[in-house]
Amino acid sequence: MSDFLSLSFPRKKDYIPVARLTTSYLASLKNLDLDTIEDLRMIVTEACNLSYFLQEDQGDISLKISLGKEEITFAISCPYPEKIKEDDGSLMSESIIRSLADDLDYRDSTMLIFKSIYTDQ
Repeated sequence: MSDFLSLSFPRKKDYIPVARLTTSYLASLKNLDLDTIEDLRMIVTEACNLSYFLQEDQGDISLKISLGKEEITFAISCPYPEKIKEDDGSLMSESIIRSLADDLDYRDSTMLIFKSIYTDQ
């Protein structure tokens, strides 16, 4: 049986630390190593930053986490423009997300990011 947590918050810089802290705390509950926890925090940070800087104030960022006995799964959904800006570091942020996450997809002006980690518990 899994515990499922969902956090939705406005796309404001003030809430990015809440998402990072929530992610790292829940990952630590599964005794993940510090490098893995930092990778998760980077994914969340880059997704929030991309969404914040590239889009008008519309829509919320959604963080969904499933804590299973042997697996922890993270899903991030946030507004994202159809065409990214190439001059503001967005390509770098996208590259970071792609290198750390299992999947990055764009659907209907939304960026969807997934990451699953198997645990020893």
